[in-house]
Amino acid sequence: MSDQLVFWGLAGFITLSSVAVVTVRNPVTAAVALVINLFLLAGVYAFQGADFVAAIQIIVYTGAIVVLFLFVIMILNLDPEHLRSPRPRIWEHLVLGVVIAGFAYIGYRFLDSLDVGKVASNRLPDNTYDVAMILFSNYLWPFEIVSILILLAIVGSVAIAKKPK
Repeated sequence: MSDQLVFWGLAGFITLSSVAVVTVRNPVTAAVALVINLFLLAGVYAFQGADFVAAIQIIVYTGAIVVLFLFVIMILNLDPEHLRSPRPRIWEHLVLGVVIAGFAYIGYRFLDSLDVGKVASNRLPDNTYDVAMILFSNYLWPFEIVSILILLAIVGSVAIAKKPK
């Protein structure tokens, strides 16, 4: 029972930090909420026995991707007046509430049929070598294409943020 409490506690905090990423107006605060979200997700991976995936989650996503996001945020240099938007009306809140309740119901019905929240009882030995061999042999081209896409995203953000002379 305590395993499920830890799992659902982490899942609740992941949900709260995800909502914070989307709803916060300040982009730096949203990036910090994203860091918290990614650390909590790594905690779920570690709790399920996937230590390698948890470490990669922290190193790659939290360490590299969020730093890239912060770099783009600093390049864009948005003024606070640009970030302000009109307050949403009451019917927009109601529609959002109905959509969230619908997703929660569908998620509950789906997760009720699955066996989630249990700790992996049969932990596999450290398979870092096996993952590396598969990644750099069978999936070398997709890996390289993704790295090129990330490079293009960086160049595109610099080109968009460049101020005209």
